[in-house]
Amino acid sequence: MGSLRATPASRSGSKLAAAVADRMVRDIATLGFPEGMVVGSEPELLERYGVSRAVFREAVRLVEHQQVARMRRGPGGGLVVTAPSVDSVTDAVAVYLYFVGAEIDEVFDARCVLEEMAAELASGRLDVSDAASLRAVIRHERDHTIFDHRELHRHIAAITKNPALELFVDLLSRATLLYLPRGTRLAPQTLGASTRAHAAIVDAIVASDGDLARKRMHKHLVAEAQYLRKHRPSRRRLAELPDGADRGNKLAEQTAREIFRAVTEAGWPVGETLGSEAELMERYDVSRAVLREAVRVLEHHQVAQMRRGPGGGLIVARPGIEAVTDGVALHVERRGIRPDQLFEVRTAIEMAVLDGVMQHLDDAGVSMILEALDNERSAPREEFPIVGHDLHTVFAKIASNRVLELLTSVLVRLTRIHNVAPPGARQQRPSQDVVRVHRRIAEAVLARDIDLARSRMRRHLDALMRWVR
Repeated sequence: MGSLRATPASRSGSKLAAAVADRMVRDIATLGFPEGMVVGSEPELLERYGVSRAVFREAVRLVEHQQVARMRRGPGGGLVVTAPSVDSVTDAVAVYLYFVGAEIDEVFDARCVLEEMAAELASGRLDVSDAASLRAVIRHERDHTIFDHRELHRHIAAITKNPALELFVDLLSRATLLYLPRGTRLAPQTLGASTRAHAAIVDAIVASDGDLARKRMHKHLVAEAQYLRKHRPSRRRLAELPDGADRGNKLAEQTAREIFRAVTEAGWPVGETLGSEAELMERYDVSRAVLREAVRVLEHHQVAQMRRGPGGGLIVARPGIEAVTDGVALHVERRGIRPDQLFEVRTAIEMAVLDGVMQHLDDAGVSMILEALDNERSAPREEFPIVGHDLHTVFAKIASNRVLELLTSVLVRLTRIHNVAPPGARQQRPSQDVVRVHRRIAEAVLARDIDLARSRMRRHLDALMRWVR
């Protein structure tokens, strides 16, 4: 799918450790992410990257946070390439959803889009062994030997043979848990109802009845959303970030989470100073080295930025989608996810967004669409690769679901990253073609003709996929 992107912190150029971490990730990518390989000892890597031990160890901490590699101590130790994981992406998603104040209903609306699609696709793509494995999951649920009620959802997504869909289903499933206070356990009767719903979904998938599988998945997710609304505190927004226990819960990460909690409890006051380095060391009772590692994690997720010099300190930042996009791009690279697999997910998301646009389109939305079209028509050719995708994000904003908006923005950015001319095509981007197609899609939307809008959008995405490698 192309080259990896820089981490958000490294793009700012303000931190040497972040720049070194980015080089490490790129070097490991060049090797093909060979899991278990020692890419170098600490002395070897210090010489290779030409930095001090303090800077190097901060860089390693960022690489560990992205779960690309970890430092193993002792004889035969060094920087070891680790297995891919979505945990760091989950953290980035959680940070962004915290900042925008996404509600639990928005997560479930997005889950319905992807998981109903997964159930329908699985019913047409499973083989004999898949059917047996689905039945085994249900048996284990009934025997109480599986305690994670998300397991079947991941299993169904895997059967679709689309790792992009599997990735986004897993991300949203994990995001759902962020709306429950830590340590929440489901009652036996709730688990029993979930198992019965799962068994009904499996029956439909094994019978290759995609329509029934989709309907049963929808019913199950609606019931799960109702349960969470009922058992949540009065507010339905996120409870807290994952605790990171599976990553060793190092002191620096604990400190980063404590600072993050302080930011959220203060209402995320962008631009406000949380304290100087000395004040924060005293407040959290940590060393300068630990605090600086914690700050790198916060900067990576665009939660806060350390400003040096007189009047400086740790400043609350405004998170964008870059951390999520970079995390997803890294995972896409490591999993070898193909453009057609990403576009299968993107098409489902954009169809759902069009439905949302039809429900929420008002005068302000009409103005936003017309402005996006005007910007496309007047954009210089060199700016069109960026401006030419804006209509899709405008639709997502009008649809009024911040989770779908995030997914749309991430998928659009991934498309832009890997947008190249197909073999034999003209080297220039098809800007005028895109302007014309976007206008026709917008005309259908403004006429409230959902079927025509869907048809034109689907054809547009099919054509766009030819330009992505």
